[in-house]
Amino acid sequence: KAIFERWRSSIEAYHFPRVEKLTVSLGYSQIATDLLPVEVLSRADRALYQAKDAGRNAIRFFNPTMQADIDTRTAMERALRQALVDGQFQLYYQPQINRDGVTVGAEVLLRWPHPQRGMISPAEFIPLAEETGLILPVGNWVLETACTQLTQWAGHEKMRHLTLSVNVSSRQFRQPDFVSYVMDLISYTGVNPKRRKLELTESLLVDTVEETPAKM
Repeated sequence: KAIFERWRSSIEAYHFPRVEKLTVSLGYSQIATDLLPVEVLSRADRALYQAKDAGRNAIRFFNPTMQADIDTRTAMERALRQALVDGQFQLYYQPQINRDGVTVGAEVLLRWPHPQRGMISPAEFIPLAEETGLILPVGNWVLETACTQLTQWAGHEKMRHLTLSVNVSSRQFRQPDFVSYVMDLISYTGVNPKRRKLELTESLLVDTVEETPAKM
């Protein structure tokens, strides 16, 4: 801690224009005789990212739990990428019923039946997909598959009146070409846009208050 404080004091002694406050994050690891120098540095680097995730201006010591968390995250990210390649994702359609008990539409639910782990909860893989950017190809697949399904329903007399609601992630909505992508998808699949609903989260409306109305 004393080293950390001296380091921060020495940095703050310099004058940095247009910088109101400096923060220093520190990650460190114990040197072990059975570890290569690069492994020690790698552990310290992992601890550093933990310090930054804690809000910066913090100190974190490497412990085996960090490595386990990283390994779990890496394995899940690798499995997500493979799921896209292998087409492991599935869409479930939850009926939407009016007050008279008549089915008027459905909501799309994304599910991941992993070949080894079984059904993986969206609460487990969606946040990781958001963080890694994989939510973009996943979200596009959901939209395209939903539009294709809605087009198929339009060919059945008893189902052509149904609407289909699809959740759009904030990262997907923020893409500069999101509107043109949706318009191209409508043209490509021939889906009736009046039968498809795009659902946005409240946080998205707050975070992108300036661009959201134009895109909507």
